[in-house]
Amino acid sequence: MSVQHSVIALPAATDGALALINHESILDRCWQTIDLHPDRLGIAAQLIDEEYRRSHFLADASALDRLLTLSETLLLEGAEVGEAYVLAAQIASLVHKFDQATQYLVQAKKLGASAHNLLRQQLSIDHAIGHNWKDVFDTRLRLSVQSPNLQNLVALGALYAEMGLYQEAEDSYLRAIAEDREHSPFSLAWACFQLGVLYGETLEPAQPATAQYWYEQALSYMPPYTHARVHLAELHLDAGRFDTALNLLLPIQDCEDPEVSWRLAQLYEHKGEAREASHHLARTQKSFERVLDRHELAFADHAVDFYLQEGNNPEKALQLALLNLDNRATLRAFELSHEAALACRQQRLAQSLADRAASQWGHLPAFERSDLSLVAIPPLNSAHSAPLNSELSSATNASATPTSQNSTSSFSTT
Repeated sequence: MSVQHSVIALPAATDGALALINHESILDRCWQTIDLHPDRLGIAAQLIDEEYRRSHFLADASALDRLLTLSETLLLEGAEVGEAYVLAAQIASLVHKFDQATQYLVQAKKLGASAHNLLRQQLSIDHAIGHNWKDVFDTRLRLSVQSPNLQNLVALGALYAEMGLYQEAEDSYLRAIAEDREHSPFSLAWACFQLGVLYGETLEPAQPATAQYWYEQALSYMPPYTHARVHLAELHLDAGRFDTALNLLLPIQDCEDPEVSWRLAQLYEHKGEAREASHHLARTQKSFERVLDRHELAFADHAVDFYLQEGNNPEKALQLALLNLDNRATLRAFELSHEAALACRQQRLAQSLADRAASQWGHLPAFERSDLSLVAIPPLNSAHSAPLNSELSSATNASATPTSQNSTSSFSTT
């Protein structure tokens, strides 16, 4: 089914530049407080949210380093406090150390951490690694009905998109924007960005004009939003609008995100400026090496794409793809690994990956649209597919009548 572009009235928000100034002020105050009072878990929780904003919106990889330092402090000062382990689990999840995060949650439960906080972090982990997906879906749906706020609805929309239920994903994202009551440019930019990804990367065929619209709305809320600039520049690059793409990338060319210099290398290559292209390609290579050295699991999936393309190192791409798959066996991770195996001419491994993907994800609509479905050998016991899809349909229809409970939310780290 083709998702149709829906237009809604976008809510007003605090000016993005002012919000960034406030963010930096809060960040400084939180670190000052933690330095003096490392046992203040409420401040630590706020610090995690603020540092993740730097990582996600400004592509500040050093924010992840600071978070890991905070985790060490939390576990040192709160060795017998369950909530300290919950926060450490959240940080471990942010750098994609999901096994470690799970271990922290086990210890948090032993020490009597809040059931609500344990559920929230376990849900985040299971969602990220593609584990226990039916329970994740049921819980995400229930939370969006009980508290139809932006955070819960965007998380549900992301899950719908991963499952291949694209109309439901769009509906959930649009409801998230409509339900917003915080007027935070961070949260609204995040929701718009998710819609851009849905139309620009998830849908087949993509709808670049609609993706462009939503990336532009994300930037209207938060102009320095690095990921939105990179994705939007890529659309303009594909359409041959080189100057527009360049204007989006130049203001962020010094950031730590390797994809910025990578897109600049591609852009200059298209413009026939070989020297500039070579310079930015070398920068990209060094940037990926640097972030992989510091946070390999967090950047492995993005690096796979680079080493399969301009990075010209399919063996390294396969190594990283399999590492990523071992860490989080999502459908996307299987697709990356399959592509890398084919690039390395490892046909037997590629077939094995496709078959494993079919066994784990063959019951979802997303798999039916995946290239893996064309080569995978269906598992012998596939009778569960129809009932599961029926359950999804029934649950999706049930979500159309939310309760009137109100809940505030902050930017989600899921």
